[in-house]
Amino acid sequence: MLVAEDGGGIVGWGSLNRFNPRAAYDHVADFSVYVAREWRGTGIGTALLIALEERARTLAYHKMVLAGFPTNPAGMRLYEKRGFRSVGVLSAAGVLDGGWVDVIVMEKILD
Repeated sequence: MLVAEDGGGIVGWGSLNRFNPRAAYDHVADFSVYVAREWRGTGIGTALLIALEERARTLAYHKMVLAGFPTNPAGMRLYEKRGFRSVGVLSAAGVLDGGWVDVIVMEKILD
């Protein structure tokens, strides 16, 4: 886990997680990035994602994947800017504000 601070508290975080516990997927990492609403657009998300990519390479991951909400255009732009590509949509796979939402699956090969 990585944390971004402004001196007065946490303003963002990022984490790498195992994609799947089966050995066949040992070289695939799932990740999350979160930036506090008032800090979005300041470059924190980009810095966190770059650091996660570097850490994933250090840990010998081959690929990073994510499941994101298409209703988060800033997040989608961040992932696309960093070279992630959409590989599918999971219908009604997440819950947001009490309702089912579709989730976009994205990936990036690190090699």
